[in-house]
Amino acid sequence: MAGAGSLLLVACSEPPEAPVAEMPCQAEDAFVLGRADEPAPTECEERDYANAWQLGHTLGEMERERDELAAREEDLDAANRMRLRVLQRDIPELETLARIHGLMEPVDPQME
Repeated sequence: MAGAGSLLLVACSEPPEAPVAEMPCQAEDAFVLGRADEPAPTECEERDYANAWQLGHTLGEMERERDELAAREEDLDAANRMRLRVLQRDIPELETLARIHGLMEPVDPQME
């Protein structure tokens, strides 16, 4: 009985396991914020976080520009038509880069 009491005492004296804290500066979150043209939190200064935010921001800007040009495609001059084609080529390349770094979900081959 004394052995059980000491085991109980030892079990109660150990601190409970702390819950796993969320990692506030995840690259995936940075990518989403950047893509949505939201600022990165000032406390997140890691290089991976900053790079992911910049990739998301660049991709988001390009997507918004593409959508704006595509909405008025009938009225575009030659320079803007060329810009639209460049964006349509470059955006998938940035998406591929984001997928390589695990910032976007892989493409489902059944959806293509």
